[in-house]
Amino acid sequence: MTHKKQTTRKKAQRQAVLHRHVKHAVVPHKDNQYRPHLIRWQGVTVVLALIVVLQLVYGLATNGGVLGRVSNIDTTQLLDDTNSARVEAGLPELRESDALGRAAVLKGQDMIENNYWAHTSPTGVTPWKWLGDVGYEYAQAGENLAKNYPTAESTVDAWMASETHRANILNSAYSEVGFAVVDGILDGRDATVVVAYYGAPPSSAVVAGEAEVTPTVFAAPVAESATSPLAYFGSALQSLSPATIGALGLLVILSVVALVAHHYRQKLPVAWRKSWKVHHGMYTFVGALGLAVLLVWATGGGQL
Repeated sequence: MTHKKQTTRKKAQRQAVLHRHVKHAVVPHKDNQYRPHLIRWQGVTVVLALIVVLQLVYGLATNGGVLGRVSNIDTTQLLDDTNSARVEAGLPELRESDALGRAAVLKGQDMIENNYWAHTSPTGVTPWKWLGDVGYEYAQAGENLAKNYPTAESTVDAWMASETHRANILNSAYSEVGFAVVDGILDGRDATVVVAYYGAPPSSAVVAGEAEVTPTVFAAPVAESATSPLAYFGSALQSLSPATIGALGLLVILSVVALVAHHYRQKLPVAWRKSWKVHHGMYTFVGALGLAVLLVWATGGGQL
């Protein structure tokens, strides 16, 4: 037998072995007693271990720690993503303002220190107070807030998906923007707050003796604390990290295999059909679904 034929034969054998292992793992059939290896305790253990490893590696790689929620947001990227959205809409780019950035930092710190999530503080302090504190004069100004999104891209995407927040980003009157990313504790939980201030300085055409420009302001509303579960998970899905998305993918595969196996439950061994194990596939499906919901709740939670 020539070397080429031997190589081809070995390759075919490896493919056959791989196909057999995959079939045993995910397809219910006679040779695996209609119990795919993936939904047996060994397979479920491997899936759970992979999910834990994904979360650990991503957490350590992004910020050197392991947190339920991990954010890796850069203000430069926020500016780039914001300007990309404006250019796509045919609008000029915003320039970064140091004063607006300082005001955004003050606002973010105030929310953390006084434990609130709103444009106006519990004591009635409005967003525009911070603009005055840094000496920023404006004809128009706006504020966007975001909380617990993992990246700048997901933050801007969430703003663009909200009509009121998008209106700030795409306001043709604005020419400047400042961002701040502030970490701290809100409502007893780790939080990463993003504050964006948009501004239009007074027109140079306004001179002494002319009527003064009355500043106009706009703050996109934040979500109420009593957000419906459906709305919460919709927002949370936008804020998932790559590690969580990968983990959810594993759970989807596990769920599908479990559901298909449940369909073949009447072909299980007799001993299984006479015990609670006949519904093993359904139990695994429900467990995987519950873990997926828990994972979204624990690692998502992005909010506008």
